[in-house]
Amino acid sequence: MIMKYRLKTLAPAIFLAVNSVLLAADESVALNLSALHNPVWVAKDNVRDPSVLKTKQGYHLYYSRFSGQTAGWGDPGNWHIAEVFTKDFLNFTNDRDISPSGCASPGDVVWWQGRWVLPYQTYPTKPTQLVFAESTNLVGWSAPRPFLTEALNLPWNELQRVIDPSFVVDGDTLHCWFVGSAYHTNEKGDTFKVNLMGHASTRDAKLQKWKITTSTAPLIGISPSAPDGVENTMVFRTEDHWTMIYSEGLIAQHLARATSPDLVNWKLEGPVDIPRQRWTARKYGAPYIWREENQWLMILMGTVKADRTTFGLLTSHDGIKWDLLLEREN
Repeated sequence: MIMKYRLKTLAPAIFLAVNSVLLAADESVALNLSALHNPVWVAKDNVRDPSVLKTKQGYHLYYSRFSGQTAGWGDPGNWHIAEVFTKDFLNFTNDRDISPSGCASPGDVVWWQGRWVLPYQTYPTKPTQLVFAESTNLVGWSAPRPFLTEALNLPWNELQRVIDPSFVVDGDTLHCWFVGSAYHTNEKGDTFKVNLMGHASTRDAKLQKWKITTSTAPLIGISPSAPDGVENTMVFRTEDHWTMIYSEGLIAQHLARATSPDLVNWKLEGPVDIPRQRWTARKYGAPYIWREENQWLMILMGTVKADRTTFGLLTSHDGIKWDLLLEREN
Protein backbone atom coordinates (compact mmCIF):
# COMPACT_ATOMS: atom_id res chain seq x y z
CA MET A 1 0.00 0.00 0.00
CA ILE A 2 1.31 3.46 -0.88
CA MET A 3 0.93 5.93 1.95
CA LYS A 4 -0.86 9.28 1.94
CA TYR A 5 2.54 11.00 1.54
CA ARG A 6 2.57 10.04 -2.16
CA LEU A 7 2.62 12.90 -4.65
CA LYS A 8 0.46 12.73 -7.80
CA THR A 9 2.28 11.32 -10.81
CA LEU A 10 1.52 9.56 -14.10
CA ALA A 11 2.50 6.00 -14.99
CA PRO A 12 4.85 7.09 -17.85
CA ALA A 13 6.52 9.52 -15.47
CA ILE A 14 7.10 6.70 -13.00
CA PHE A 15 8.81 4.65 -15.70
CA LEU A 16 11.04 7.55 -16.69
CA ALA A 17 11.86 8.35 -13.06
CA VAL A 18 12.91 4.80 -12.29
CA ASN A 19 15.13 4.53 -15.34
CA SER A 20 16.74 7.94 -14.86
CA VAL A 21 17.35 7.29 -11.18
CA LEU A 22 19.17 4.09 -12.05
CA LEU A 23 21.79 6.27 -13.76
CA ALA A 24 23.03 7.20 -10.30
CA ALA A 25 26.62 7.77 -11.42
CA ASP A 26 25.70 10.25 -14.16
CA GLU A 27 28.25 13.08 -14.13
CA SER A 28 25.65 15.74 -14.95
CA VAL A 29 25.31 16.15 -11.19
CA ALA A 30 28.54 17.41 -9.64
CA LEU A 31 28.86 19.47 -6.50
CA ASN A 32 30.71 22.77 -6.41
CA LEU A 33 32.30 22.17 -3.03
CA SER A 34 34.05 25.55 -3.03
CA ALA A 35 30.64 27.22 -2.72
CA LEU A 36 29.67 25.21 0.38
CA HIS A 37 30.30 25.80 4.06
CA ASN A 38 29.49 23.71 7.12
CA PRO A 39 26.91 23.06 8.31
CA VAL A 40 25.23 22.53 4.94
CA TRP A 41 21.72 21.68 6.24
CA VAL A 42 20.10 23.52 9.13
CA ALA A 43 16.37 23.29 9.82
CA LYS A 44 13.92 24.50 12.43
CA ASP A 45 13.67 20.90 13.63
CA ASN A 46 16.47 18.70 14.89
CA VAL A 47 17.80 16.77 11.88
CA ARG A 48 19.49 13.46 12.60
CA ASP A 49 20.81 10.28 10.94
CA PRO A 50 21.43 11.44 7.34
CA SER A 51 21.34 9.15 4.30
CA VAL A 52 21.91 10.27 0.70
CA LEU A 53 20.91 8.79 -2.64
CA LYS A 54 22.61 10.48 -5.60
CA THR A 55 20.59 10.39 -8.84
CA LYS A 56 20.86 11.97 -12.27
CA GLN A 57 18.64 14.82 -11.10
CA GLY A 58 20.35 15.53 -7.79
CA TYR A 59 20.52 14.31 -4.21
CA HIS A 60 17.76 12.79 -2.11
CA LEU A 61 18.62 13.48 1.53
CA TYR A 62 16.79 11.23 3.99
CA TYR A 63 16.93 11.93 7.71
CA SER A 64 15.23 11.59 11.09
CA ARG A 65 13.09 14.63 11.83
CA PHE A 66 12.71 15.36 15.54
CA SER A 67 10.10 18.10 15.72
CA GLY A 68 10.08 18.55 19.50
CA GLN A 69 13.11 20.86 19.41
CA THR A 70 14.98 19.86 22.62
CA ALA A 71 12.11 18.31 24.60
CA GLY A 72 9.78 15.37 24.15
CA TRP A 73 12.41 12.81 23.06
CA GLY A 74 10.16 9.99 24.26
CA ASP A 75 7.08 11.12 22.31
CA PRO A 76 6.62 9.06 19.10
CA GLY A 77 4.64 11.95 17.61
CA ASN A 78 7.84 13.99 17.41
CA TRP A 79 9.69 11.48 15.20
CA HIS A 80 9.40 10.94 11.43
CA ILE A 81 11.51 9.82 8.48
CA ALA A 82 11.82 12.89 6.25
CA GLU A 83 13.24 13.59 2.81
CA VAL A 84 14.47 16.78 1.18
CA PHE A 85 15.88 17.23 -2.33
CA THR A 86 18.88 19.29 -3.41
CA LYS A 87 21.00 19.73 -6.53
CA ASP A 88 23.83 21.60 -4.85
CA PHE A 89 23.51 21.42 -1.03
CA LEU A 90 22.79 25.15 -1.14
CA ASN A 91 19.09 25.08 -2.05
CA PHE A 92 16.74 22.46 -0.63
CA THR A 93 13.21 21.74 -1.85
CA ASN A 94 10.21 19.51 -1.13
CA ASP A 95 11.06 18.85 2.53
CA ARG A 96 8.44 16.29 3.59
CA ASP A 97 7.73 13.37 5.89
CA ILE A 98 7.66 9.97 4.16
CA SER A 99 6.81 7.78 7.17
CA PRO A 100 4.17 7.70 9.87
CA SER A 101 5.12 9.10 13.27
CA GLY A 102 7.29 7.05 15.59
CA CYS A 103 10.05 6.28 13.07
CA ALA A 104 13.75 7.20 12.91
CA SER A 105 17.24 6.36 11.54
CA PRO A 106 16.91 5.87 7.77
CA GLY A 107 19.59 3.63 6.28
CA ASP A 108 20.82 3.18 2.70
CA VAL A 109 18.23 3.35 -0.07
CA VAL A 110 19.04 0.35 -2.28
CA TRP A 111 17.63 -1.12 -5.49
CA TRP A 112 16.60 -4.64 -4.50
CA GLN A 113 14.58 -7.17 -6.49
CA GLY A 114 12.79 -4.65 -8.69
CA ARG A 115 12.11 -1.75 -6.35
CA TRP A 116 13.76 0.77 -4.05
CA VAL A 117 13.99 -0.26 -0.40
CA LEU A 118 14.56 2.11 2.53
CA PRO A 119 15.29 0.60 5.97
CA TYR A 120 14.63 2.41 9.23
CA GLN A 121 13.39 1.72 12.76
CA THR A 122 10.37 2.33 14.93
CA TYR A 123 11.15 4.77 17.74
CA PRO A 124 10.82 5.24 20.67
CA THR A 125 7.79 2.99 21.25
CA LYS A 126 8.74 -0.52 22.40
CA PRO A 127 9.65 -2.89 20.92
CA THR A 128 12.05 -0.74 18.94
CA GLN A 129 12.49 -2.80 15.77
CA LEU A 130 13.64 -2.66 12.17
CA VAL A 131 11.21 -1.87 9.34
CA PHE A 132 11.50 -1.12 5.63
CA ALA A 133 9.47 0.82 3.07
CA GLU A 134 9.31 0.25 -0.70
CA SER A 135 9.03 2.57 -3.69
CA THR A 136 9.07 2.23 -7.47
CA ASN A 137 9.76 5.91 -8.14
CA LEU A 138 11.29 7.52 -5.01
CA VAL A 139 8.10 9.56 -4.64
CA GLY A 140 5.49 7.32 -3.03
CA TRP A 141 6.61 5.03 -0.22
CA SER A 142 4.79 2.03 1.23
CA ALA A 143 3.83 1.69 4.85
CA PRO A 144 6.72 0.30 6.94
CA ARG A 145 6.98 -3.49 7.24
CA PRO A 146 8.96 -5.28 9.99
CA PHE A 147 12.05 -7.30 9.11
CA LEU A 148 14.77 -9.13 11.06
CA THR A 149 12.42 -9.50 14.01
CA GLU A 150 14.50 -12.46 15.22
CA ALA A 151 17.27 -10.00 16.11
CA LEU A 152 15.12 -8.80 19.01
CA ASN A 153 15.81 -12.10 20.80
CA LEU A 154 19.53 -12.56 20.22
CA PRO A 155 21.27 -13.59 23.47
CA TRP A 156 23.55 -10.53 23.47
CA ASN A 157 20.66 -8.15 22.76
CA GLU A 158 19.48 -8.10 26.37
CA LEU A 159 17.21 -5.06 26.03
CA GLN A 160 15.43 -6.60 23.01
CA ARG A 161 15.70 -3.49 20.85
CA VAL A 162 17.07 -3.25 17.29
CA ILE A 163 18.06 0.08 15.72
CA ASP A 164 20.16 1.75 12.98
CA PRO A 165 19.85 -0.55 9.93
CA SER A 166 22.40 -0.16 7.14
CA PHE A 167 22.12 -1.97 3.78
CA VAL A 168 24.67 -3.06 1.17
CA VAL A 169 23.79 -5.07 -1.97
CA ASP A 170 26.65 -7.32 -3.08
CA GLY A 171 25.68 -9.44 -6.09
CA ASP A 172 22.57 -11.44 -5.20
CA THR A 173 22.93 -10.83 -1.45
CA LEU A 174 21.57 -8.04 0.70
CA HIS A 175 23.63 -7.35 3.83
CA CYS A 176 22.25 -5.57 6.89
CA TRP A 177 24.17 -4.18 9.86
CA PHE A 178 22.10 -3.32 12.92
CA VAL A 179 22.50 -2.40 16.57
CA GLY A 180 21.20 -4.08 19.71
CA SER A 181 21.58 -3.07 23.35
CA ALA A 182 22.55 -4.54 26.71
CA TYR A 183 23.58 -3.45 30.19
CA HIS A 184 27.26 -3.41 31.15
CA THR A 185 28.92 -3.05 34.55
CA ASN A 186 32.41 -1.56 34.43
CA GLU A 187 35.34 -2.03 36.81
CA LYS A 188 34.06 0.78 39.04
CA GLY A 189 30.76 -1.02 39.50
CA ASP A 190 28.76 1.43 37.38
CA THR A 191 26.01 -0.16 35.27
CA PHE A 192 24.87 1.53 32.06
CA LYS A 193 23.41 0.79 28.63
CA VAL A 194 25.75 -0.14 25.77
CA ASN A 195 25.06 -0.53 22.04
CA LEU A 196 26.40 -3.55 20.14
CA MET A 197 26.59 -4.15 16.38
CA GLY A 198 25.17 -7.18 14.58
CA HIS A 199 25.15 -8.43 10.97
CA ALA A 200 22.78 -10.48 8.83
CA SER A 201 22.28 -11.25 5.14
CA THR A 202 19.48 -12.41 2.86
CA ARG A 203 18.62 -13.34 -0.72
CA ASP A 204 14.90 -13.14 -0.03
CA ALA A 205 13.09 -10.53 -2.14
CA LYS A 206 10.59 -9.97 0.69
CA LEU A 207 13.31 -9.52 3.37
CA GLN A 208 11.75 -12.12 5.66
CA LYS A 209 14.40 -14.90 5.64
CA TRP A 210 17.75 -13.88 7.10
CA LYS A 211 21.02 -15.52 8.03
CA ILE A 212 22.37 -13.86 11.17
CA THR A 213 26.16 -14.21 11.30
CA THR A 214 26.32 -12.67 14.78
CA SER A 215 23.84 -14.99 16.47
CA THR A 216 25.99 -15.72 19.54
CA ALA A 217 28.08 -12.55 19.90
CA PRO A 218 28.07 -9.03 18.44
CA LEU A 219 30.33 -8.05 15.57
CA ILE A 220 31.59 -4.93 17.40
CA GLY A 221 30.99 -4.12 21.05
CA ILE A 222 32.57 -2.04 23.78
CA SER A 223 36.24 -1.02 23.83
CA PRO A 224 38.50 1.49 25.62
CA SER A 225 37.64 4.10 22.99
CA ALA A 226 33.93 3.18 23.08
CA PRO A 227 33.05 2.15 26.65
CA ASP A 228 29.33 2.45 25.87
CA GLY A 229 29.44 0.78 22.46
CA VAL A 230 28.79 1.64 18.81
CA GLU A 231 25.98 2.57 16.40
CA ASN A 232 25.21 4.18 12.99
CA THR A 233 27.11 1.95 10.53
CA MET A 234 28.19 2.93 7.00
CA VAL A 235 29.84 0.38 4.66
CA PHE A 236 31.32 1.15 1.23
CA ARG A 237 33.77 -0.43 -1.25
CA THR A 238 37.32 0.96 -1.33
CA GLU A 239 39.83 -0.54 -3.80
CA ASP A 240 40.15 -4.29 -3.04
CA HIS A 241 38.29 -4.31 0.28
CA TRP A 242 35.29 -2.91 2.14
CA THR A 243 35.48 -0.03 4.60
CA MET A 244 33.14 0.55 7.52
CA ILE A 245 32.87 3.88 9.29
CA TYR A 246 30.60 4.02 12.30
CA SER A 247 29.74 6.03 15.41
CA GLU A 248 31.92 4.95 18.30
CA GLY A 249 30.70 5.75 21.80
CA LEU A 250 27.40 7.29 22.82
CA ILE A 251 28.14 10.05 25.32
CA ALA A 252 31.51 11.08 23.83
CA GLN A 253 30.57 10.03 20.32
CA HIS A 254 33.09 10.13 17.46
CA LEU A 255 33.90 7.99 14.39
CA ALA A 256 35.87 4.79 13.96
CA ARG A 257 36.89 2.63 11.00
CA ALA A 258 37.07 -1.08 10.18
CA THR A 259 38.03 -3.03 7.02
CA SER A 260 36.91 -6.34 5.53
CA PRO A 261 37.64 -8.52 2.48
CA ASP A 262 34.19 -10.12 2.46
CA LEU A 263 31.66 -8.06 4.50
CA VAL A 264 31.68 -10.72 7.23
CA ASN A 265 35.16 -10.71 8.79
CA TRP A 266 36.26 -7.27 10.02
CA LYS A 267 39.49 -5.73 11.30
CA LEU A 268 39.09 -2.76 13.64
CA GLU A 269 41.33 0.12 12.50
CA GLY A 270 40.65 2.55 15.37
CA PRO A 271 39.12 6.04 15.67
CA VAL A 272 38.88 8.45 12.73
CA ASP A 273 40.51 11.76 13.62
CA ILE A 274 38.31 14.73 12.66
CA PRO A 275 38.94 18.30 13.90
CA ARG A 276 36.08 20.04 15.73
CA GLN A 277 33.94 22.79 14.27
CA ARG A 278 31.27 24.77 16.10
CA TRP A 279 28.44 22.59 14.77
CA THR A 280 30.18 19.49 16.23
CA ALA A 281 31.04 21.14 19.57
CA ARG A 282 29.44 18.45 21.73
CA LYS A 283 29.76 15.33 19.57
CA TYR A 284 29.32 13.98 16.05
CA GLY A 285 28.24 10.72 14.44
CA ALA A 286 25.81 8.98 12.06
CA PRO A 287 28.03 9.16 8.95
CA TYR A 288 26.80 8.50 5.42
CA ILE A 289 29.30 8.21 2.54
CA TRP A 290 29.03 8.21 -1.25
CA ARG A 291 31.29 8.59 -4.29
CA GLU A 292 31.56 12.03 -5.91
CA GLU A 293 33.74 12.09 -9.06
CA ASN A 294 37.30 11.25 -7.85
CA GLN A 295 36.68 11.39 -4.10
CA TRP A 296 34.42 10.28 -1.29
CA LEU A 297 31.92 12.57 0.42
CA MET A 298 30.63 12.12 3.94
CA ILE A 299 27.58 13.80 5.41
CA LEU A 300 27.77 13.88 9.18
CA MET A 301 25.46 14.80 12.06
CA GLY A 302 26.90 17.33 14.49
CA THR A 303 25.56 18.21 17.93
CA VAL A 304 26.08 21.47 19.81
CA LYS A 305 25.84 21.91 23.58
CA ALA A 306 22.13 22.77 23.45
CA ASP A 307 21.40 19.37 21.82
CA ARG A 308 20.65 20.99 18.46
CA THR A 309 21.74 18.90 15.47
CA THR A 310 22.75 19.85 11.92
CA PHE A 311 24.55 18.23 8.96
CA GLY A 312 27.98 18.99 7.53
CA LEU A 313 30.16 17.61 4.73
CA LEU A 314 33.65 16.08 4.62
CA THR A 315 35.80 14.84 1.73
CA SER A 316 38.35 12.04 1.37
CA HIS A 317 40.46 10.54 -1.42
CA ASP A 318 41.05 7.20 0.32
CA GLY A 319 38.24 6.73 2.87
CA ILE A 320 40.79 6.97 5.69
CA LYS A 321 41.72 10.63 6.09
CA TRP A 322 38.81 13.06 6.05
CA ASP A 323 38.78 16.84 5.58
CA LEU A 324 35.96 19.12 6.70
CA LEU A 325 34.58 21.83 4.46
CA LEU A 326 35.26 25.32 5.76
CA GLU A 327 32.83 26.48 8.43
CA ARG A 328 30.48 29.41 8.07
CA GLU A 329 31.76 32.60 9.68
CA ASN A 330 28.56 33.15 11.64
